[in-house]
Amino acid sequence: MNTILGLGETVDEAQERLNSDQEFRLKARKWEGRFKIVHGETVAVFQMHEGAVERIELNPSLFTHSDFQITASEAEWEKLLQETPEPFYQDIYSAWLHHGFSVDGDLEQFFAFHMALRRLQQILRTGK
Repeated sequence: MNTILGLGETVDEAQERLNSDQEFRLKARKWEGRFKIVHGETVAVFQMHEGAVERIELNPSLFTHSDFQITASEAEWEKLLQETPEPFYQDIYSAWLHHGFSVDGDLEQFFAFHMALRRLQQILRTGK
């Protein structure tokens, strides 16, 4: 994948894209923590501070801390991010329950900021 999970060509671009999205910022307000997305071979850790993306680490070491991680193969992510996804690929949560996604770690934090993650998914799906 030649972009940071489809968010931009550089880490700074990806960070700016999320931080400039009003809906993402609203849904992520008060988020303090780190989450990891494993997209096939690409790994990104997002550091959140007061609801903003403070830092993105691309392909960090195996021991880089995150509060929770969302993992799936390239093929599974492609299905999730289709403009009109198949049943149970409309959301990370349903893809976790019914397909090849896994969510590990602090599930309380995952569910607390699930709507921000849904907005992130919409941004990735539509490119807007």
